[in-house]
Amino acid sequence: MHFLVLVPAMLVVANALAQDGQPGPGRCFVATNGSDAWSGKLVEPNAAKTDGPFATLERARDEVRKLKAAGPLPKGGVVVEMRGGVYELGRPFELTTADSGAADAPIVYQARRGEEVRLVGGKVVTGWKPVTDPAALARLDESARGKALQADLRAQGIADLGEMKPGPRWNLSEAGLELFFKDQPMTLARWPNEGFVKIVEVLGETPIDVRGTKGCREGVFSYDGDRPKRWAGEKDIMLHGYWFRDWADQRHKVETIDTEKRVIRVAKPYHDFGYRKGMYYYAYNLLSELDRPGEWYLDRQSGILYFWPPAAIESGKAMVSLLPTLVTMKDVSHVTLRGMTLEGCRGTAVIVSGGSHTRVAGCVIRNCGSWAARISGTDNGVVGCDIYQTGDGGIGLSGGDRKTLTAAKLYAENNHIHHYSRWNPILKSGVQVEGVGNRVAHNLIHNAPHKAIVFGGNEHVIEFNEIHSVVYQANDAGVMYAGYNPTTRGHQIRHNYLHHVYGYQGKGCVGVYLDDMFCSATIFGNVFYEVPRAAFIGGGRDNVVE
Repeated sequence: MHFLVLVPAMLVVANALAQDGQPGPGRCFVATNGSDAWSGKLVEPNAAKTDGPFATLERARDEVRKLKAAGPLPKGGVVVEMRGGVYELGRPFELTTADSGAADAPIVYQARRGEEVRLVGGKVVTGWKPVTDPAALARLDESARGKALQADLRAQGIADLGEMKPGPRWNLSEAGLELFFKDQPMTLARWPNEGFVKIVEVLGETPIDVRGTKGCREGVFSYDGDRPKRWAGEKDIMLHGYWFRDWADQRHKVETIDTEKRVIRVAKPYHDFGYRKGMYYYAYNLLSELDRPGEWYLDRQSGILYFWPPAAIESGKAMVSLLPTLVTMKDVSHVTLRGMTLEGCRGTAVIVSGGSHTRVAGCVIRNCGSWAARISGTDNGVVGCDIYQTGDGGIGLSGGDRKTLTAAKLYAENNHIHHYSRWNPILKSGVQVEGVGNRVAHNLIHNAPHKAIVFGGNEHVIEFNEIHSVVYQANDAGVMYAGYNPTTRGHQIRHNYLHHVYGYQGKGCVGVYLDDMFCSATIFGNVFYEVPRAAFIGGGRDNVVE
């Protein structure tokens, strides 16, 4: 069975991109070989190199502001067209109310047809050389000696190296600086290389008993084997684990390791639910565990980045993420961002706060530390985008007035969202929708450790989505999930195709999970195939499944 879900908006994007940019009063150009001292009215520099496109989006934005100040915008609006190339942003590109278009004169920032435009929030790392420092070589695994390389980030002007931050509570933490090679996220050196190891015994001072499941409050536990003996001298050892429930994770700094007694104590704050025997974790941020291609480690004291590239370092570019975000729109209306690739930031790539009728259309958003896009306001949305390799989720929609049930009409439509939640695997969904009267439709969502769609608020429509291969690192979880609040009513979940979802180690999950007294959802006309349970109603009322 195959559902066709990615059609209408892609046609809209294709039609919009089919118009080659020509000079005119409502159009300006940006190129990597441009200059902000030029007029921006030419697609490429003239022969005399006295005029041509702008060099930066900020200069083009300011030119549009001048055009607005001179009188009404041209009928049909303004297009800022970017030539192909890589634009390493020195700061986020910011739009405010002053940058708004109008219903009959929208403003569009778009890639030129047939050209790849990349807005990058990171910096390419150069100056790689073999590791020769005796102290570093002594810590490196024998398999990595002669293969791992090093680069001095501070010598390349990279001063903000980020931090190894634990989460203040489960499902919350920050990725900080990340490394990408050939546009793929690399792995912060860890042990074990795949999967987890288990807690042998919990040794905390305060026992807990949750409906017969015993554990302790403090993060003190024993381990098996002698692997941690290799970690002597390591700084900022981190653990990421599922400590009491297999649907709640947290990252911890290690406070102490007693390698004789084989006991680890993690630093506070402790996990909300406590710790119990048999739960699982892995260790990371360890130079001594850099033992296979694709792993890396950053010494934040020296600024030295260590990396075992999966291919010859000359065969691709290694980039570290720097900026907190790439594009922000605050109280902006009638503006579209179209056809670009946005990548390499530590936080959320695109943030739309307030305003109306803004769109992110036909873009690729990848390799960011948090979400691809967070959208509020009214009639704003994300359409026809490819979203992948995000640290958290895909698209967040939040808007509308719950007191008056006024709809925001936000939307996530015709997007391909996959391989997300690299850093925070729990409760970071492909689409999260809150508020009132928003729509999630015609999206293809797959390959993620936890949920695909999380919803709350009132009167959302979730329809015609295809979802598969999610919830592979958790149990007691839903492909679509809502819960905890009986006032979040009036949702329509219809005509979706959910398939091939099994839960962690095949232990089970649910297609649509209405948890803890959730009320008033209509689940209609959906197809569930190779899903352990189609729907679960956890005690609420006025829910309909048919």
